[in-house]
Amino acid sequence: MMRCITKFIAFDVPLLLFCFVRRFFFGLLSLITVGFGLGCVSERAPVRLPSPPQSAEERTLRDLRSSLCPDPHLHIFNIAVSRTHAFTTLEGDVDSPTTKAAVIKAFSSAKPPVKDLIRVLPASDLGEKTAGIINLSVANGREAPDHKTEMGTQWFMGETVKIWKALPFWLLTQGADGYLAWVERGSVVSCTSKDAENWEQQKLTIVTGYEAILRAKADPLSDPVSDLVMGDRARVIDRSEEWIQLELPDGRRGFLEKSAAADWLEWKATRKPSSTNIERTARLFLGRPYLWGGCSPKGMDCSGFTRQVFSLNGILLPRNAAQQANCGISVDVRTNFDQLRKGDLLFFGKQRGRRSKPEVTHVAIYLGDQMFIQSSQRVRVSSLDPRNPLFDERHARQLLSARRVLPEGNDKN
Repeated sequence: MMRCITKFIAFDVPLLLFCFVRRFFFGLLSLITVGFGLGCVSERAPVRLPSPPQSAEERTLRDLRSSLCPDPHLHIFNIAVSRTHAFTTLEGDVDSPTTKAAVIKAFSSAKPPVKDLIRVLPASDLGEKTAGIINLSVANGREAPDHKTEMGTQWFMGETVKIWKALPFWLLTQGADGYLAWVERGSVVSCTSKDAENWEQQKLTIVTGYEAILRAKADPLSDPVSDLVMGDRARVIDRSEEWIQLELPDGRRGFLEKSAAADWLEWKATRKPSSTNIERTARLFLGRPYLWGGCSPKGMDCSGFTRQVFSLNGILLPRNAAQQANCGISVDVRTNFDQLRKGDLLFFGKQRGRRSKPEVTHVAIYLGDQMFIQSSQRVRVSSLDPRNPLFDERHARQLLSARRVLPEGNDKN
C-alpha cells in the first residue's frame, strides 16, 4: 500500500500539476489573443506591447506626424530617422512638398546635419500614369502590400483612383473618398489623369442589381467574362431589347442582361437623398454578411455599409466611422432621442474620460422610433429601447453621438 502511495506522489502528482499549469497558461494566452469586437473598421482591440524608448529625433518625427498627418488613411507620411556620426538621415515618402519642407525645417538645427532622402510622391517611376481605373467587380484595398494584412476598404469597377507608388505586384492608390490602400496590379488599369477623365466622360452603365454576370455572348448560358455587383460601371458598346454589350476598363467585352443595369448619367440625375430613400436602400442589404473592410453586397463592415447606402443615394461619405463622425451637423442624443430623424447617423464607442475625445468604433443609420439598422455580424435592424425584442444592449450602452448629413427639407420624402 505504501509503495502505491509513494509511486502516486512521485509520478502522478507532478504530472497533474504540470497539466494544470499548462492548461492555465494556454487559457490565459487565448484570452489575450482573442478579439472581442463584433464588427467595425475602428473596432479593434490589439495587444499593445511596451515600446522601446524613443530618441529626441524620433519624438520630433512623431510630433510632426501627429500634426501633419493625423489620419494615416488619408495622407502619406512614412518617414524614418536614423543617426550616425556623420548624418541625421531622414528617409521615406510623403504626399506633399509642403509636408517635406516642414519636416526638413524641423530638423534644420540637427547635429549632425540632415541627409535628405525624403521622396515626394507620386513616384517618378510611374511616369505620367499616376491614375487608374478599377478593373474588377470589387477591388480589395489592404493596409500594406501583402495578402495577409488587413483589408481596409474596397473600390468598385469603373471607379477612378490616384496612384502614388508601385511595387512589382501592388499599387498604392487613393479613392475619391481620400482613403489610401494597396491593391493588386491586376485590380487596376494604370493610365494618365487625362485618360481617367476621358473614362468618366464615356457613355457608361451602372449595375443596379445585387450581383450580375457579364457573359461572352448574349446568352444566359454562355461563359462568364466577369462578375459584377451593384455600383459597378462599364462602357456601353451596343444595346438590344434584352442585352447591353459592355467594355470593361481593360478592354474585355461581354453582354449584360438589360434589367441588371441603368444608364449612369440618368441614374445619377435621379438620386434623391431623402430619409425614405436611405431606409429603402439600407433594407436592400438586410442579412448580408459582415466583412471587415467590406463595402459591397458581398459583405460590409459598419462604415462600409453606411458609405454604400449613402453613395447609392448621391452622397459620398468618408470611409471610416471615425471620419464619418465629422460629417454633417451634430444632433443631440441625450434627450430621449426626440431630436433624431430617420436617416441620421448614430455613432458608438468609448468615452475614456470627461476631457478625452470619444473613440468612435461603430456607426449605424437611425430609422425612427428608437430603431436603427447596422452591419454587425450581418446587416440587421436593432433597437435602443430595452422593451423591444430587437434591443441591442451592447450598442445602446456605447451610443456617443449622432450626425445629420441629409440636406434640410429632404428628411421626409
